[in-house]
Amino acid sequence: MTKRMEVRLSLGKKAALAAAGMAALGLTVVGIRTTAARAQSASPQTAGGPFPKFEIVSIKSCKPGTPGEREGRISAPGRLSIGCGMLADTDNTGMIQVAYNRYAGGQLNSYRVIPIEGGPDWIHSQSFEINAESDDHPSILMMEGPMMQTILEDRFKLQIHRETRQGLVYELALGTGSLKLKLLQDGSCIPVVIGRPLPLLPGGKHICRNMVNLDSQRAVEMEGGTLSSFAGLLGMALDRPVIDKTGITGNFEIHLVFSPNDSAAPRPVAADLGIVQAIQEQLGLRLVPAKGPVDALVIDHIERPSEN
Repeated sequence: MTKRMEVRLSLGKKAALAAAGMAALGLTVVGIRTTAARAQSASPQTAGGPFPKFEIVSIKSCKPGTPGEREGRISAPGRLSIGCGMLADTDNTGMIQVAYNRYAGGQLNSYRVIPIEGGPDWIHSQSFEINAESDDHPSILMMEGPMMQTILEDRFKLQIHRETRQGLVYELALGTGSLKLKLLQDGSCIPVVIGRPLPLLPGGKHICRNMVNLDSQRAVEMEGGTLSSFAGLLGMALDRPVIDKTGITGNFEIHLVFSPNDSAAPRPVAADLGIVQAIQEQLGLRLVPAKGPVDALVIDHIERPSEN
């Protein structure tokens, strides 16, 4: 039997992240510092622009105690509506994470949540209602990615850069026994490819759904995707990024369940979730502690916006 590994469960990998347009991508979320090499500024202009801009932008501060991030969303192509969104919640979710990581470039850029460093305390506590409109009818991903970058840089005077350092990671590797992976059946759903625009959907088809459940029955489910995408989903349930080192290609259906017996207990800050053993027994893979590249978004400057 595989020895269990101590991991941290981040309480912030929650439904607020999923609300950032994840339903459109089939992704649902329920529920180190080393010597740094300065990266190029993470602005719309460096992400493959030029990109469309909003003709109308309204920003208002939410009153203290207003329900949290991304409540009452009614976004649609060409119209962005974020009700009481936080720039960077304490678990690193928020508008900055979405704009500069998840939807950078106007497409799904990453399943991972990366640390956000620097900036004043108010970016973690003050929420803002943002409504914006564009005549070009850009996609929700484009609006919440590059076009939100423009709002943050113009109205919040945000200056931010991305750094890559060596830090603690897990490597997803081949196990000691036989593989227990199920290939995605052709035509059952359309996989999303990270770093590429969303695929066009033929009639009657849907984008492959992915889910990270950290509530009563903890699970990572992937209706169709690569092991690299699966590694990104695993990182949402662990205390560090997961890097695919299996060398296996193809799209798979994965249903990973772990720690079903402790569902009645409150979520601990740190717990042995049994996820390492589950990966070995259910998939024939293993998690290996290692050092590897770890990204971070570093805020150099930000100001409260003028409201309108």
